[in-house]
Amino acid sequence: MPKADRISAGGVKLLKEPQLAHFVTLMADGSPQTTPVWIDVEDDGATIYVNTAEGRVKTKNVANDNRVAVSVADSANAWRFVLVRGTIVERRHEGADDQIDRLAFKYLGKEKYPFRREGEQRVTLVIKPHHVIEMGTE
Repeated sequence: MPKADRISAGGVKLLKEPQLAHFVTLMADGSPQTTPVWIDVEDDGATIYVNTAEGRVKTKNVANDNRVAVSVADSANAWRFVLVRGTIVERRHEGADDQIDRLAFKYLGKEKYPFRREGEQRVTLVIKPHHVIEMGTE
């Protein structure tokens, strides 16, 4: 299993599919907190995006500690996976509403995100990988 600081073209292909990701942040006491999330990735594999709403546990956690991990395994082949450790390098509010709508189309086939709550502020967490392990993504 090769290790790198960016996701390969095959790994990007996996992350562009509607595969559920597991996103790990660190609680204030250092214990891990895992959340299943939708994910987006840049074509060059250098950046991963997680879209969430302000005020959730994961946004509070990354405000205190920007170290995160992301795991994606192909739902049809568990031996095809991407594991990433990285850091949150930016929190973007601009464009976050449009991004969650794009993710809703990717994962649900819906034009608009159907679970939006009144008054919530969407945020995109921008992740720079620094340790990537892949298997079966060639």
